[in-house]
Amino acid sequence: MRILFLVAFILLAGCQPAQPPVNLAGNTWLGYQPLYLLLAERECPDCVLKLGDKHQLQITMLPSTTQVLRLFSAGQLDAAMLTLDEALTFQSQTAMNICIAAVLSYSNGADAVMALPDFNPAQPFRIGYEETALGGYMLRRVVELSGWSESQFEQRLIVPRRHVSALLQREVDVVITYEPYVSQLSKAGAQRLLDSRQLPGEIIDILVVQTEVWQRQAALFSDLLSGYWSQGVARVQQLDASALTILAQNTELSAEELQQALAGMAFPPYQQDRQQLAAQLAPVIARTSKYLLQSEHISQAPTLEVCR
Repeated sequence: MRILFLVAFILLAGCQPAQPPVNLAGNTWLGYQPLYLLLAERECPDCVLKLGDKHQLQITMLPSTTQVLRLFSAGQLDAAMLTLDEALTFQSQTAMNICIAAVLSYSNGADAVMALPDFNPAQPFRIGYEETALGGYMLRRVVELSGWSESQFEQRLIVPRRHVSALLQREVDVVITYEPYVSQLSKAGAQRLLDSRQLPGEIIDILVVQTEVWQRQAALFSDLLSGYWSQGVARVQQLDASALTILAQNTELSAEELQQALAGMAFPPYQQDRQQLAAQLAPVIARTSKYLLQSEHISQAPTLEVCR
């Protein structure tokens, strides 16, 4: 009888349906491309990754952050790649229990404040920037670091594709922008007044996970970040013609623009020490949350923390 019971148990265990894969998505931003590149080079952009004996992960590249957040809020995603301000805003507005699994990348010169050589801050001037929380945050930090008074300048909201023409045609005197527009403006003779190297670790891309998913699948994310993600980062940092072609298709940037953008980005090694990661992020989270509240992008303080 015991033998029959054991055989039946083994057969039933073998017939258990496979656990559905964990779903992760992000937009087409360059900071998330290490994962997409690795999948594309395997000729398997939509396949399910197997991590260890039991873990499966579905990674999807979506056209926009709006789509990522819509699926995340609907519970159709277990994890998402977002900027810190996007994650804080999302958590505040939805009260969803999410946590930060890792810092994926950060701007290290790719975001900059540009002006023409004859710019004179002693005279009233106009600053153009994108109408996003990150654009407003950059404006706030630029004002703080430059020592400008808000009475000195007028703010103009400008969509990114017009950043170059707006400055060169003198619709604005200063523009807060990012690659590839920074390099395009530099070629046209504009100068950097300040860039994200003066804001170390503040403009970051992160991986956020539903807290209950992290508690069940922490090993999966650890394997992903120390394995596939790290391999993808190494691949991005040693680009060849094949990889450049894939990234150009994914991001709609030229090979030259890609290399310029990557030169202004940093991909830190995966930080497995949760306590150390929390200590590193605490001041950045506090500063960004304060800005989002003061600027009324959010109405209540977010409770986003590092996954434990």
